[in-house]
Amino acid sequence: MPIIKDILLQFLFIIVPILLFKGVWQDRSNVNKLDVQTSFVVLLSSISVILCMSFPIQFGEESLFDFRTLPIIITILYAGYIPGLLTILVMIAFRISQGGSGAGMFLTIFSCIVYAGTACFWVKGWYRYSFRKRMGVILFVGFVKQVSLLIGLFWIQLVKGYTTIQMYAHLKPIAEIGLLSLVVLGVVTYLMEYIRESYIIRIQVERSEKLNLISELAASVAHEVRNPLTVVRGFVQLLGEETKPHKNEYIKLVLNELDRAEFIISDYLNLAKPQAEVKDRLDITLIVKEVSALMASYAVINGIEIVTSMKAEMFIYSNSSKVKQALMNLMKNGIEAMQQSGGVLYIKVEQVDAHIIITIRDEGSGMSKEQIAQIGLPFYSTKEKGTGLGLMVTCRIIESMAGSVQIKSELGKGTLVTVRLPAVP
Repeated sequence: MPIIKDILLQFLFIIVPILLFKGVWQDRSNVNKLDVQTSFVVLLSSISVILCMSFPIQFGEESLFDFRTLPIIITILYAGYIPGLLTILVMIAFRISQGGSGAGMFLTIFSCIVYAGTACFWVKGWYRYSFRKRMGVILFVGFVKQVSLLIGLFWIQLVKGYTTIQMYAHLKPIAEIGLLSLVVLGVVTYLMEYIRESYIIRIQVERSEKLNLISELAASVAHEVRNPLTVVRGFVQLLGEETKPHKNEYIKLVLNELDRAEFIISDYLNLAKPQAEVKDRLDITLIVKEVSALMASYAVINGIEIVTSMKAEMFIYSNSSKVKQALMNLMKNGIEAMQQSGGVLYIKVEQVDAHIIITIRDEGSGMSKEQIAQIGLPFYSTKEKGTGLGLMVTCRIIESMAGSVQIKSELGKGTLVTVRLPAVP
C-alpha cells in the first residue's frame, strides 16, 4: 500500500502543474523563444521535478525511484529545447544540493543526455504529427530513458564487482517501476492531448459561430443593398453623357466607389451562399504556376519579385476557380505587405505524407501576435482600405477542402502563410 500511495503522489506532482496552467501547453509558433510563457513552462516543470525528487517511491530498505524525467520529456517535446534544457539544469542543481555525487550523479547525467537527446530529435515537427505518432514517440523516448538507466546501473555495478544475483536483485525492481513509469507517461500524454483537442474544438466552435452570424447578416443584407447600387450606377452613367466635361472626374470617382461597394457585396455573397461546386482532380503545381503568372504584373508594378519552388505533379480534389481565388488572395496580401519597401514573395509547394503543403512567405512589415489572432475575422484588416472579407473567404474555401491555414509572423520579419490540403494519389 505505501508504494501505491507514493506512485499516486508522483502522478499528482506531474499532472497538477499541467492542469493549473494548461494554456501554456497549446500549439506554440515559437517554442524556443524566451518569453513569459517559456518562464511559466520552466517554473511549472521545475516544481514538478523537485516535488518528484523530494518524495520518491521507496521499495525495499534503501531503493528509491521517482518520475522526475517525465516532466522533462514532456517539456522538451511540447515546449521546446530551451525550456527543457533549463528544467534539466534545475534538476541537476537540486540533485547536487541534496548531496548528489559519484556514481549516482554520473548515472543521472548519462541517462539525461541519452533521453533528452532522443527527445530533441522529434521537437521540430512535433505539432505536425498525428495523435498516434506523438503517443508513440513519447513512449519511445520514455523507453530509451529506462534502457539507458538500466545500462548505466549495470555498468556501475559491474565496476563495483557485484555478483549476478546482486545485480538481478537491484535491477529487477527498477525495471518494473520503469515499466510503470511508461504507463504513467502514456496517461499524462493522453490527458494533455485531450486538453489540446478540447481547446482547439472550442476555438473552432467560436470561429464557426462568428462565421454563421456573418453569413446570416450577409444573406439578409447583400441583395437589398445591391439593388439600389445598380440603379444608382445606371443613372450616374446616364448623367455622365449629359454633364459638362469638367465634372466627369467626380462621376468617375462615384463609379469607382460603386465598383468597390459591388466588390465587397460579392465577397459577402460568396461567404453567405457558396455556389455549388464542381470538383475535379487538380494538379496543384499547375494552378500555382498559373496564379503566379497572373500576379506577376501586379508584383512588378510594386517592385516585388515572385520566386516559386515546386517539384513533380501533386494532386488535390477541389474546384479550380475556388483554389485560384484563395491563392490569389494570399499572394495579393503578401505583395501588398511589401508595397513600401519591396522584396521577394517566396512560394513553395511540397508533399509531406498525405498532405500538400503550400507556403507563401513575404518580407513585409509582419504582424504582432494580437493582429494574427484577429486574422480571418470579419471587418478586421491590417490594410487601410481592407475589409477582412478576402482572407475570411479564403479561410472558408480552404476549410471546405478539409484543409487548414496557419499564419506565423513577427513585426519587421515578414509573414509566413502555410496552407495544408489533403493530397490525392
